[in-house]
Amino acid sequence: MPPPRDDVNTVKKDNLHRVVVLIPTHLDALDTDLAATLRHNAEVLHDYPLEVILPDSCNPGWYQAFFQQNKIEGRVRLVRADYFGSSAAVNKMGMDPAFYRMYADYDYMLICHLDAWIFKDDLRAWMAKGYDFVGAPLFLPDLGRGRFLKRMAPFGGNGGLSLRRISTCIRVLETFKPRPNPLRIAQALWFLAINRRFDLAAILTRALREVLRDWRGTCSKYNIYEDVFFTIVAKLLGARIRIPRSWEARLFSCEVNYKLLQTESLGLSSPLGIHGYDKYVDPDFLTYVQGFFDRKRKIYDLESPLDKPVVSVILIVKDLTKHGRIDSFDQALMSVVHQTYEKVEAVIVDGASTDDTLSLLRQRYGHLANVSIYSKADRSVWEAMSNGVAFSTGDLIAIMNSDDYFCTPNALALMVDRLVKTSSDWVFGSTLLISSDGNMPFPTYLPSVMNCFGIVHQSTLFKKSVIETIKPFDSGHITAENFLFVAALAAGFKAAQVQECLVHYRTGGLSTTQYSGVNYDRTVADYVRYLKKVTSIGFYLTDDEISRLYGFRGAQGQGFVTFLRTIMKIQDPRLRNLFLRACWNQIRSTGIGWLIKRKIRLLVMR
Repeated sequence: MPPPRDDVNTVKKDNLHRVVVLIPTHLDALDTDLAATLRHNAEVLHDYPLEVILPDSCNPGWYQAFFQQNKIEGRVRLVRADYFGSSAAVNKMGMDPAFYRMYADYDYMLICHLDAWIFKDDLRAWMAKGYDFVGAPLFLPDLGRGRFLKRMAPFGGNGGLSLRRISTCIRVLETFKPRPNPLRIAQALWFLAINRRFDLAAILTRALREVLRDWRGTCSKYNIYEDVFFTIVAKLLGARIRIPRSWEARLFSCEVNYKLLQTESLGLSSPLGIHGYDKYVDPDFLTYVQGFFDRKRKIYDLESPLDKPVVSVILIVKDLTKHGRIDSFDQALMSVVHQTYEKVEAVIVDGASTDDTLSLLRQRYGHLANVSIYSKADRSVWEAMSNGVAFSTGDLIAIMNSDDYFCTPNALALMVDRLVKTSSDWVFGSTLLISSDGNMPFPTYLPSVMNCFGIVHQSTLFKKSVIETIKPFDSGHITAENFLFVAALAAGFKAAQVQECLVHYRTGGLSTTQYSGVNYDRTVADYVRYLKKVTSIGFYLTDDEISRLYGFRGAQGQGFVTFLRTIMKIQDPRLRNLFLRACWNQIRSTGIGWLIKRKIRLLVMR
């Protein structure tokens, strides 16, 4: 819940640097999606006065009612109608000193268009940096000439979500006298040269000559946007205006290439916001990151460091009597109850069994102090796990299937100790596979989770806040536990490893029935979908190429050379290295022989 709110004037006085949030629009009313965006942004930026800027031909009634209904302390300002109607008209507003003088009582304005989405409020930190204009980095168009970061301009910023020092904007617009800045011009020309855009270098040179003669006329003639004027033209021609380098500005906002920036360089850190989400961000990724960072801000970011965390071990059951699993479940539960770590609760979730399972559970285990028993109907094992997470009270979550068990009473103590000492977000250990053909160690290896082939989820321990941020069991993915691993690894949640074997895992259960056979193709297709959702791999590989990464099946079907060539197409260094390391581990493990590979295939392949 947000802290209690004071009136707008009090909040303004309490801020170290006063700032007003401005939302320009020509719309008399907003549709459902835009209204939701405005509501969300107002909630995140609730510490600051907020104004919707409308042309004076509009009726402000819809916005006034919206603010009242949603308890938003906002107001509407009507301005000249010729500030709206086209990009040139909006540009006119941004280049008019009279517009900035309307807000001369403030130090800064945050321009926040309705196609901007705010992830977090760190405006005070950005104002403290003392920049005059901060906006999303600008990029050259993609002509297939190398990694996207090479195309990011060294300076410049988009204005759709931008922080501007009002006094500087007024001063530059009123007193600008263009004089070439040799250092900045050389920097811009070098950037265009290394991208082999000599055509743009020639255009820039001609444009600068025209600007030197008549800067306002040239900006009007070519409709040079006000953000380009402030952050590029004015910088090249000697204006005193402080802007950050693009590598720093990406932490404030992003626009084009947002997904690449987020997945390949930002990780767990989001920018303050993104602009143009409806134009530059694919809907599946947008939906994911909106929910992810909203939950992270409210859950994970507010979590205190763990010292002696409570561990909740979730056990999902259904119709144990009917399926003859009472004895194996008893072994699983007792392996939890007899753990040496003191702060443990066992959370049994019965999925509305149709036999006597629930009554039997209560009869056998209802008297145990650290065992809780719940019953709730579910549509899948993943919904049951989601229910278990909701029922649990622990700081850390482990999930144990009804036929698997901790093979050492120190399993949780070892994992908790490792997680706390390394300040990690999750921890995993090794597993022994139990089958009728004999036992064998599972080749536990973190990078191999990218191939759905690295860790058994029963031997993991996650912060509850991480699970609630990713929400893997509500995601609809067929292999939700591997989606959890991939999403956590891709985002940058810190993992730690315990070398000891912690769990005995019986083969032939859910992995065999749900992921293989008739469900194999659906499982592979789902793997492609979530890899494309949480990583940038879809920019570099086709769906068919991604699908061949699943379970290293491309290596088996095409050979390791072709498999490695596919991996080398990935331009994200971290992602590529994860796949290469997983592949190398697989190559090393082939010496164990075909028997081991055949047994492992029971878990993840046909």
